[in-house]
Amino acid sequence: MTVQFRGVEFDAGHTAATIRIDKGVYSKSAVLRTCYWFGKDLHFRVEEEADCVVVSLSLRVSAPTLDQPRIKLIDEWLPDFFDALLDSQLRVEIQAETAAVRELIIAKAFAESGVLEDPPPGTFADPVATAGSESKSLIRIASELPK
Repeated sequence: MTVQFRGVEFDAGHTAATIRIDKGVYSKSAVLRTCYWFGKDLHFRVEEEADCVVVSLSLRVSAPTLDQPRIKLIDEWLPDFFDALLDSQLRVEIQAETAAVRELIIAKAFAESGVLEDPPPGTFADPVATAGSESKSLIRIASELPK
């Protein structure tokens, strides 16, 4: 099965490829995470250019062995690689968008346990549910323990 991908150049035996990945769509961090994820089966060389990240990949095992009697060609790895690249990019973006919330949760957890010398800014009151109203969520942040 041969799948065509734009921006991908293959060698003659389909055991190596070079991919040009647009930096406007995918971050270098997402590319590196994806390469790490496939490091067991593929070799990678990553180079950075002005508007793209150039990834050269090749098979770790290019001839059949007893452990791997059927070798997947590079073009068979690419759909999984691009799916993982998209997944990694979404994780990078979600991590960036939720960083402040995670830091606040960790700061409040340490402040409540007495580990921090200075309390974090803000209050421990639940900003979603106001006093006197019932929260419909499964979790509610409270400033005191139930009695």
